[in-house]
Amino acid sequence: MRVHRLTLKNYRGIDEREVDFADSGITVVEGPNEAGKSSMVEALDLLLNEKADSRKARVRAVQPAGRDVGSEVSAEISCGAWRFEYFKRFNRKPETSLTITAPVREQHTGRTAHERVEAMLGDNLDRALFAALQLLQSGDPELGGLADSSALARALDRAAGPAGAESGEGTGADETGADDDAGENSELITAVEDEYRRYFTAGQGRPTGEYAQARKAEKAARAEVEQRETALAAVDEVTRLLPQVQARMTELTRDDEAAAVAVADLDRQVAKGEALEEKVAAARARLGQLDAELEMARSRCAARDEAGRQVAELAAAVGREEAAEAQWRERAEQSAAQASALETELVTAREALTALQSRVDAAETAASVRADRARLDELDRALERLERLEADAAGLQSAVDANPVRPEHVSEAAALTAELARATARLEAAGTSAAVTALGSQPVLVDGEAVAGETVFTVGGEQTVEVPGVVRVVLRGGADARSLSADLEALTTRSADLCAACGVTDPGEIAARAAERDAAVRELAAVRAEQQTILGGAQAAALRAEREALAARLPDQRDPEPGEDLTELRGQERRLAELARQAESTAVRKRAEAGQAQARAEAAAEALESARAALAARTQALTAERAQLSDEALRGAAELAAGRHADAGQTLTARERDLATCDLPGLRTAYDEAQQHAQRIRDQLAALRDERTGLLTRLEVCRDDGRLDELGEARAAHEAAREALSRIEERATAAQMLREVLLRKRTDSRSRYVAPFTRRLEELAAPVFGDSVRFEVGDDFAIARRTLDGVTVDVDALSGGAREQLGLIARLACAMLVDENDGVPVILDDALGYSDPDRLASMATVLGAAADDAQIIVLTCDPQRYAAVPGATMIAV
Repeated sequence: MRVHRLTLKNYRGIDEREVDFADSGITVVEGPNEAGKSSMVEALDLLLNEKADSRKARVRAVQPAGRDVGSEVSAEISCGAWRFEYFKRFNRKPETSLTITAPVREQHTGRTAHERVEAMLGDNLDRALFAALQLLQSGDPELGGLADSSALARALDRAAGPAGAESGEGTGADETGADDDAGENSELITAVEDEYRRYFTAGQGRPTGEYAQARKAEKAARAEVEQRETALAAVDEVTRLLPQVQARMTELTRDDEAAAVAVADLDRQVAKGEALEEKVAAARARLGQLDAELEMARSRCAARDEAGRQVAELAAAVGREEAAEAQWRERAEQSAAQASALETELVTAREALTALQSRVDAAETAASVRADRARLDELDRALERLERLEADAAGLQSAVDANPVRPEHVSEAAALTAELARATARLEAAGTSAAVTALGSQPVLVDGEAVAGETVFTVGGEQTVEVPGVVRVVLRGGADARSLSADLEALTTRSADLCAACGVTDPGEIAARAAERDAAVRELAAVRAEQQTILGGAQAAALRAEREALAARLPDQRDPEPGEDLTELRGQERRLAELARQAESTAVRKRAEAGQAQARAEAAAEALESARAALAARTQALTAERAQLSDEALRGAAELAAGRHADAGQTLTARERDLATCDLPGLRTAYDEAQQHAQRIRDQLAALRDERTGLLTRLEVCRDDGRLDELGEARAAHEAAREALSRIEERATAAQMLREVLLRKRTDSRSRYVAPFTRRLEELAAPVFGDSVRFEVGDDFAIARRTLDGVTVDVDALSGGAREQLGLIARLACAMLVDENDGVPVILDDALGYSDPDRLASMATVLGAAADDAQIIVLTCDPQRYAAVPGATMIAV
């Protein structure tokens, strides 16, 4: 299958878009994120698989947000011998149209168009291969789902055949034969699978169809035979059980009568015990009543005694409050006197402290003036030294600035001097020596300069000897001499330029000038260091400001003479201040204690008045109670109540003893057990009566039922069902065995198919991972392990980038293996996002190698990833 053109309109965020894809090779569709690249893959899937009027959520989701329009998808596709244009509008005014342009032009609409495309794709599109060769953003990079790909199976069958094994490629005749064999094998497997599914389910292999019905019929016939045999055996069982049931009923009737007698006897004993229990309850109630009366009498006596005790306690409390009041008033007077004495001492201490503080202030003032004067002198000396150092530094800096000679100038001068000497020696050796002597009065010029006496020079380049107005002689050296002369002249020029730059007239002076500069630099650094030592991290302006502030603060008169010792004065001040503080604190505390004692005394006076009032009230109340009933009368009533209570207790004890002797709980338990035993006997009798009735009924029914005939008929029906099941079971077993053999053979064939797939995979992977790369591929074409430079690792342990690269390479290998008529587009959606630049370059080579054998569609937000792919068609959206 090939996708030639895809058109979208009102699809998600895409208003309208049309993209033409190359029929073979690589088409790169690039655009920013959210430009709708992935939507193009989704749109193609909806066009091929969903009906236009579908209401699925994935179809509704493609409608543009906030717009009531239909989403349109159109594509021009080739598949097998067919080429067609397919259009669908989803969500709003659904529409489907199909135009087949080759081999015969056809036009269809609606459901007919959808079914026609389904038929063409069903006959020509390998859907398993189409799904596997897509590497999407949200998909697993691992290649899977190829076990059911018939196109890949045919291609690998051809590659694995004898011709393919020898030469790597099959001839056309071999390919046709392989296709026929693959088709026949596929049809055979399909036929066997259909036969197998007549008898077994596809998933778990359980019986189904006529096989399951035959098994069910045989099971029902067998159950019917068993039921008839059981019913026939029931007659003998009834005859045997009926006498046993009758004998058991007679025995239980006697037991029932004995149980009724035992229940009646226990009922009488329980009634007697319950009467004793009622008497005990009455005695206990009487004792409770007398308990209340005795408690009341004792409470009244206790209340009378408590009233007398309270009167005595109140009298004692009055005495205690009187003593407390006197004690607190005395303590208040003592604390007030102590506070007054301490306050007098505090006034004296404060006066002495004030006088001492004046002496301390005078001494501190004198010490501060002396310290400021010493600091002022120190600042004057430092500033004077800084001014001298600044002047020295300025002179040294001027000397450094005026001397431009650096160490590199010295090195360059030495090198030039040596080169000049060597050049002069070479020129003298190669040139011609000439001597010019002025003999007369006429001036003789050598290169325009007058000579006196004899002048000797070497002719290198061109020298002119002239007697003005008389003669001019031009001396020219040979070619070597001229070259050496030119070199000497260039060195002389460089030497003159260096001297000019260094401010000297002779190169020999440069070293001395450099030494002078170094000495000045060292002296300048020493001066700067001394300045920093004096400043101590501060600025000179800050020292001057401090000096001016001190000068302004110091008095104009003479410094005060040393007075008293400031340290001693401050010690005396601290000691005297501490004494004053302690006196003040003690005085405050004593004054507070006096106030608290006075408050306690007032509170004690109030408590004394309350205690006297309470004593008078309680005494008056006790006198009134005794006038109504004396203490002796109260005690007599309590003794009488105690006697009646003791008699009632003895009566209760005697009755409880009689009740315990009776053992009423044991009687009740025995009575309940006797009733339960009698009830069980009655229940058993009732059950036996029902059983006897049932046995008699069954016996009557079985007499004229004709069960022997029914048993014979059931056995005949079971035999017929068993024979039918045996025939069907033989066919089902044969179909199952044939299917297992074919599936085993197909598995073996797939193992043979893996070899050519693995070879192609390793060929494509070599530029990316190296020539030593090897892969272990399973029967389902999933890559299990990679071996590189002798190291084998599971594919799951590789990095995300390496796994993505392998997934892409595996898809390209499949696309290159399958026949062109069976091929499908390889769709890559933002792949290679985890690849480094070197791997991207290698993958570009791989993509270029696969481009001739497949249609490759790349969707990306970063076109630079695929910039190195040869022959790629770039489309921007």
